[in-house]
Amino acid sequence: MRRLSSLLLALAVTAMLAAPAAAARDRAIYLALGDSLAVGDGATVPAGTSYVPLMADYFGGTRHGAITDFVNLAVGGENTGSFIAGQLGAALATINDPDTDVARVTLSIGGNDLGDLLSTPPCNADPTGAACQFAVFTALSGVANNYPVILGSLQAALAADPGDEKVFVVTLWNAFGGTGSPFEVPVDFALLGSDLMVDCAANAVDPTRIGLNDLISCIGMVLDAVVVDLYPVIGDSSLTYTHIGVGDVHPNDAGYALIAKAHRRADKA
Repeated sequence: MRRLSSLLLALAVTAMLAAPAAAARDRAIYLALGDSLAVGDGATVPAGTSYVPLMADYFGGTRHGAITDFVNLAVGGENTGSFIAGQLGAALATINDPDTDVARVTLSIGGNDLGDLLSTPPCNADPTGAACQFAVFTALSGVANNYPVILGSLQAALAADPGDEKVFVVTLWNAFGGTGSPFEVPVDFALLGSDLMVDCAANAVDPTRIGLNDLISCIGMVLDAVVVDLYPVIGDSSLTYTHIGVGDVHPNDAGYALIAKAHRRADKA
């Protein structure tokens, strides 16, 4: 009887010692990654009215992930190259943490690969010229190389993480949509290619038909991400939903609300 009591006591102590680790493992994390869009630039209260905290509230629902905490590693100005050099390592460390379960990930990256061209020669002076088009092609080639590395690395780490995971990736809207700016038409072509549509077969037909949104959408679908198409969400209403009227491409609170709504709609679909 004494041996049995000792055994039961030992098992109870072992269970108590293991309990903190089990409880920590039950922390379901929403991990936000990307650029200034995920940081919340342009929102009146980035910690409350941008799309990341709005999605954190949504993912907290039992039907949408039962998230208990969220981590935002986004860096303003990040492009796909700098993401690989820095933010990706921090993201993988968070996913690989044995005491947490990263269940939901949102990723907004790629916009600065093209957006940075708008403020420097040759694109700031002649966005339709041959020199600018070559710069756009070079930037898109970089995204084509980097985006699979980013998304593939995240998905590989998540596959080894406990529980069910879901990764959301976003396409970009035309920041000049509906403004009549000289940049409006060239940006449409940079985002959608010469056919002005997302077409995952475009590479085999005509590489000029590949835009940034083609790359994000098609790579995202191949690597099992939920693609959130923001291009039609803002559409030609940039003056209403962003700060472009004062020279800032970032969304306002109403724009961020639309972006969060698009995520929710894609999740339910």
